[in-house]
Amino acid sequence: MRTMLLLIILCLLSACVVFPVTDKEATRVAKLRCELSSDKKTLKMVDVAKATNTFYSVSGFVLSPIIIPVSSLLSGSYTLVNNIYFYGEQKIKCDDAASESH
Repeated sequence: MRTMLLLIILCLLSACVVFPVTDKEATRVAKLRCELSSDKKTLKMVDVAKATNTFYSVSGFVLSPIIIPVSSLLSGSYTLVNNIYFYGEQKIKCDDAASESH
């Protein structure tokens, strides 16, 4: 039973990858308020087979236990560093804009 459940989960995730995307709403608000140059990122999981209109392959199924964690780790690391920069820039520029207006 446990093996069957694991197999079903792997089939559903077999062509998925995780990548960073821009959080448009948070970025828009921050840019209008503080004139930031960076964007806030979030992670998104995408089914590559559906996005490219292709079918699942055996190699994709075999590699999925490797591809999903690796793409999550790489994309997550990039997103973390990017958002640290975004929030740092936001703190510096918004604090400066607030102190100039008083």
